[in-house]
Amino acid sequence: MMETAFLYDPANASLIAGLILLGLDIVVIGLSPVMFVAVGALLTSAVLYATGWRPPLVETAAIVAGASLLIAIVGRKPLQRFQNADIEEDKSSDLIGREVTMTHEVTKTHGVIFWSGVEWQARLSENAAVESLAPGARARIVAVENLALVLAPLS
Repeated sequence: MMETAFLYDPANASLIAGLILLGLDIVVIGLSPVMFVAVGALLTSAVLYATGWRPPLVETAAIVAGASLLIAIVGRKPLQRFQNADIEEDKSSDLIGREVTMTHEVTKTHGVIFWSGVEWQARLSENAAVESLAPGARARIVAVENLALVLAPLS
């Protein structure tokens, strides 16, 4: 069994805390802000081992917090780019291809239609031959963007 004195060493305590937090973040959470604290604890542990400095645990916790904050400030943007690198917008929707009847005027910039029991934001596609559709006109849904229906007029 591990001696309790081992855990009272700030370098050991921050190493163990960092490894536990990093494992928790990777296995359970999946790359979250907890990772910054884990890396801050591991960095603090490395510095304490390298220098031989052994501050009290409260000071060690403050150093971990400062290192974590610095790492979060520097690492936030690269982490966001990494997390969003393989995200593609879902272009598949079972609404695409359906024909709808305008219940309100719809233009290339805005509009509303009532369809299938729901009021939807709608607009005409950029390459539509007309600038607006009046109530009663028919159109086909060609895309769904940010929960707005993009429409192409039917001839």
